[in-house]
Amino acid sequence: MKKILLIIQFLSIFTFCNAQIYPLNTSPSDIPSNAYIKDTNNELDKYVGMWKGVWNGKILFLELRKIKTYSSIPNDTHPYYKDRILGERKVIASNGTVEIDRITNFDIQSPEFSGIGQSLKNINWKRLYFYPKNMCRKTATLDITNFTGNQMTLHFEYLPSIIDPNCQHNAYVDQYGDFPINFPKDIVLTKQ
Repeated sequence: MKKILLIIQFLSIFTFCNAQIYPLNTSPSDIPSNAYIKDTNNELDKYVGMWKGVWNGKILFLELRKIKTYSSIPNDTHPYYKDRILGERKVIASNGTVEIDRITNFDIQSPEFSGIGQSLKNINWKRLYFYPKNMCRKTATLDITNFTGNQMTLHFEYLPSIIDPNCQHNAYVDQYGDFPINFPKDIVLTKQ
């Protein structure tokens, strides 16, 4: 009898755990706390890997990983897990100098790129969010305007932000009209 109760208890826990998994397109507001919005259909897998592109003589490497993340805001009573694409970049100048290398020390806690979401400009595009480091909270979107086989085309666009009068880059912005983010407006990347 104890074995039967143990089996029933195990099956109940197993069923409960399985009931907590929801497909990727589920809204967090439609799930219970600590549920898992999982990439059950492997929709994100095509983005995972090392991508490479060239612009103005520079080489851009973009590494994208699928990571199970935990979303919780302080005092949030509705935390949950979700599969997301997180990314870091490496930029090499035409003379071979490494200008940026965040791939070597890939930061899962605070990556420069996260997504994949749906673009607000075109529902057929996917979107990555770009949080460049040390840019006074300046952020951008990268719309994937084309994805075929082992290539994707990215389009960079800033998100609206508050101007920080104490930003260390204000003189640069005044002189060049842009932040020194070191990312192309448009680029075609090929999966390596």
